[in-house]
Amino acid sequence: MVLADLDGDVAAEAATGIEAGGERAIARAFDVSSREDVAALVAHATATFGRLDIMVAHAGITDFRPLEEIGDELWDRILAVNVTGVLHCIREAAAAMERGGAIVATGSTNAWWVEAGAAAYNASKGAIVPLVKTAALELGPRGIRVNVVHPGIVDTRISSFVVHDPEHAAPLLEKIPLGRFAEPEDIARVIAFLVGDDAAYVSGAELTADGGMTAGTPFPEPGE
Repeated sequence: MVLADLDGDVAAEAATGIEAGGERAIARAFDVSSREDVAALVAHATATFGRLDIMVAHAGITDFRPLEEIGDELWDRILAVNVTGVLHCIREAAAAMERGGAIVATGSTNAWWVEAGAAAYNASKGAIVPLVKTAALELGPRGIRVNVVHPGIVDTRISSFVVHDPEHAAPLLEKIPLGRFAEPEDIARVIAFLVGDDAAYVSGAELTADGGMTAGTPFPEPGE
C-alpha cells in the first residue's frame, strides 16, 4: 500500500500505523493537483508492488466564506485539488491497471445537500459525480470499476472546527438519525467494500455514508 498526502508527515504517520498492523505501507508527499506528481506516485506504486489494483482519490480541501468573497485563486485551488485531482488519479491509475481494478473517489453530501459559505467546495464535490460515472462507462470494458462515496460529517481535520465545538456540533447532531458524527474508520469500511470482491458488480455508483443525515427531515418527538 502507498499512502500520499501534501503533508508527507501525515502520510508517514498513517503508514506507520498500518505497518504496525502487519501490512506493508509506504508514505510519499505529493500534490494531487499535479498530474506529474500523481503519475510519479502511480509509477512508484507499480515499481514497488509489481502492479496497481486499487486507487482511492481521497484528497480534499475547503474554505468557508461567503460566495462574493471567494477570490479566483482560492476557487481555482479548491477545484484543482477536489476535481482535477480526482481526474489525475483516475487517468493515471487506469493507465497502470493492466488486469482491471477498482477506483473510488471521495465525494461529499455537499454534492447535493449544500452548505452556505462553501460554494467552491459544493461545486467541486458536485462535479465529481459525472466525472466518476463517465469513467465507469469508459473504463468498464477494461474491467475497471469506478465509484464514489459521499461521507457526511467526519471527525477529521477538515471538520474538526465543527465536531469538537459543542455549540456548532449540537444542532448538527440533531439532524443525524444515528446521533453521532462519523469516524474515519466508518468511511474506510465503505471504501473497502467498494474496492473489494463483494462489490465486483458495482460501478458508476454513489454510496452515501452520513448516518442518515440527508435521508429526509426528522419527525419531531411528541411535545416538541
